[in-house]
Amino acid sequence: MEPATATRPDSCFLSYSRADADFALRFAKDLCTLGVTMWVDRLDIRPSENWDRAIERAIRGCRTVVAILSPRAVASENVADEISLAIDTGKPIIPIIIEPCKLPLRLARKHLIDASGGYDEALEQCFAEIQSGGDRPNRHAATPEFARGVNDPEAVTAAKRELAAILGPIAGILVERAAARAASVEGLYRLLALHIPNDADRQSFISGSGHSPLDGNAKPGADGQPIKPSELEPIARALANYLGPIALVVTRKESQAAGSVKELLGRLAARLKCERDKAEFLAQVESR
Repeated sequence: MEPATATRPDSCFLSYSRADADFALRFAKDLCTLGVTMWVDRLDIRPSENWDRAIERAIRGCRTVVAILSPRAVASENVADEISLAIDTGKPIIPIIIEPCKLPLRLARKHLIDASGGYDEALEQCFAEIQSGGDRPNRHAATPEFARGVNDPEAVTAAKRELAAILGPIAGILVERAAARAASVEGLYRLLALHIPNDADRQSFISGSGHSPLDGNAKPGADGQPIKPSELEPIARALANYLGPIALVVTRKESQAAGSVKELLGRLAARLKCERDKAEFLAQVESR
């Protein structure tokens, strides 16, 4: 028998009903693209391990539990047991509501994240909760851009104006909220980009602003020139087939560390766990 898989102390345990697996696994995958270490039963329990013992060990060893809640999850004995164990062992729980449901009494008073009306906003809120919650620091859950607040009034005003042209009056609220969490103007724009569903609008917002994440920070490409924003858009579009709407944020982030387009593609492919997905993604972008 193989030894039991150890749970990383900075990991987040995913609790969900099997009936909600499509949403839950997508949500976990998108959190992983932001640097969060997720523990997911389907991926982290070895065939030789006892399922119940592996679940208990993972909850006791994790730092936070992300609970995907729906009428099916509320009715699930497995989810109820996982949440009870998390509460009994003092683990922070982040409830993500994907459909209206009657919550267990032990969760009713916790801060809830409503994902039924906006996936990207729920992802952003969960990411922020993971970063700030728990007693132990999570070194892998966030980049510094999502941390301490932007104190540049001119940059905040500019972001409100630029985002309002796309989203309307709600932009002011979104910018104020994101500015309180971002540690740089670059991080502010990366957070706000999560709220823009249209690829073209999102690209225009990030690359067309005076505070583009690439401004002043572009890495030289293979020919000594910076990676151009126009090169990133088709790459992000191809990556979105595998990572969803977070793909543009991931592409922007990796482009700052890459020294060439080729290196960028390699870094992005490494984000995909499935070898087939990696091959398909690289084939798409290299043939463009």
